[in-house]
Amino acid sequence: MFVSKRLIKKVYYFYLEDRIEGKRISIYLGTKEQVPKNISSAFDELVHKKTAEAFKIAQNSFQIRNLSVHEVLALEKLKIDYGLMQSFFPESFEAFKEDEFVRYAQGSTSVEGNSLSLQEATLVLNKGIAVSGKTIDEVKEIENMLYAAKVSAKIKEINENNIKKIHSAIMRGFDAKKPGEYRDGPMFITGSKLRPPSGDSVPGEMKKLFDWFNKNKEKIHPVEFVSEFHARFEEIHPFLDGNGRTGREILNTMLRNAGYPRAIINLENRQSYIGLLERLQINKEYCKFSKFVYLCLEKRAEEISKTIQENKTTIIRRLIS
Repeated sequence: MFVSKRLIKKVYYFYLEDRIEGKRISIYLGTKEQVPKNISSAFDELVHKKTAEAFKIAQNSFQIRNLSVHEVLALEKLKIDYGLMQSFFPESFEAFKEDEFVRYAQGSTSVEGNSLSLQEATLVLNKGIAVSGKTIDEVKEIENMLYAAKVSAKIKEINENNIKKIHSAIMRGFDAKKPGEYRDGPMFITGSKLRPPSGDSVPGEMKKLFDWFNKNKEKIHPVEFVSEFHARFEEIHPFLDGNGRTGREILNTMLRNAGYPRAIINLENRQSYIGLLERLQINKEYCKFSKFVYLCLEKRAEEISKTIQENKTTIIRRLIS
């Protein structure tokens, strides 16, 4: 987003502008004297117009099977606000991502039974401080989430090799769990009605998963696509251990590559997450998992939108300068 000026008959006229998919969107601000009075409302109007344009592009570019019009609009607004935060407050944006990562890492491991609190996870991840009363394995699981994030940060495309890299990072130091290798035996999920495929079937099932991936990656709305991929991946459970953490890191890598913040899955939404996944997998209704991912992103959208509104005066001051 930027302010431009055009010289018409020896008078400069100013516009608040932005671009989306190569298309320029402009809001007239008036002469130099009128800019300070008009720019605040122009900012809101430009964000609204850009959201509407992004929604139109999404409608024309993708199949949207499960998300409502309101939800797709909210997701487009989230991407725009997220981009504004990154552009105008780069240092704060990095701090936001650090906080987001700690919440995500602690949440993702807690879903699997890790007992470190958010404060304890922060000490391990940000300070490298050991936590008394916790097992070495629990601390290692949290540390490995950071290691996996560094691995996935370099990943631009999800494929079988990159999934194995993420799993290897998440299970680093747990050699008995065969980091980065598909299981070759049966898998039993405690308390679940779902029976994952046999070990011999895993390579074939992963091939089918990526046949689906390659066929649909340009067709389905990004949030619906990553959500369905996650549901299908977790149904296969291709590794001896760490499938949930690996799947959630893949989910968030795909969201990041599509321009979204992380979806945080933790103890608060654990029961709905596990129950919904199982029900959709049994009924083969994978696409409906997008509602859950949307609700996770909706929370992030509220935080980010609030930050933009609270700091709007600073954004406008920087635009004018």
